Amino acid sequence: MNEFALETKDLNLYYGNFHALKNIDFHVHSNAITALIGPSGCGKSTLLRCFNRMNDLIEDIRIEGGIYVHNEKLDEIDIINLRKKVGMVFQRPNPFPFTVYENMIYGLKVHGMSNRRTMKEKVEKCLHAVGLFDELKDKFHMPALDLSEEMKQRLCVARLLTVEPEIILLDEPCSALDPIATMRIEELMIELKERYTILIVTHNMQQAARVSDYTGFMLLGDLVEFGDTSQIFTSPGDERTEGYITGRYG
Repeated sequence: MNEFALETKDLNLYYGNFHALKNIDFHVHSNAITALIGPSGCGKSTLLRCFNRMNDLIEDIRIEGGIYVHNEKLDEIDIINLRKKVGMVFQRPNPFPFTVYENMIYGLKVHGMSNRRTMKEKVEKCLHAVGLFDELKDKFHMPALDLSEEMKQRLCVARLLTVEPEIILLDEPCSALDPIATMRIEELMIELKERYTILIVTHNMQQAARVSDYTGFMLLGDLVEFGDTSQIFTSPGDERTEGYITGRYG
């Protein structure tokens, strides 16, 4: 059995007549952080969204090739189970307009949990995991929208953890955060990879270099290069990768 949590084989994706992803062969190692870098519009987020079928919400889309989650074909996995296994945190923090506690139990209730004690234990455990419990333990009934941007993003990660995903997709999770908040989210990612597999899309090359174990460089729908982060940043094998990393374009 291979060690990949996520994998694509000869993946092609079209928006109408636009060929957005071209023959992508890609894999994500379990219990590691994998980063996708590249200029805007190169297909990073499109590839990320393939793994929990967020692209299904877009009209006139066509996908060819194989997408796998732990060796299981994506289209053979029930969508509810898939979204439980593969959770996503978006570019801008998106807490629901409820209290902190109602945000935290939302996914549990969707998946049929009703035992209050069990839910409370899960909430506390997941808030501890993202370093929010001490700050929020007396504020469970405050509106989640009143939190700082960093705390909102941490809350969104904690809310995701309540349903016990195996894989976390992060789409530019720090783009709306200041440098200090970004550093805290990066520290959180490194802590979480001990228990979860993480795939992150980032425009911030320094962030990819700091937190990821593996990096893929994308350009115009192609996965140009993929490998150990240290190798990609110090001795890239493709001149296009080197050009992007050194700032010659992108």
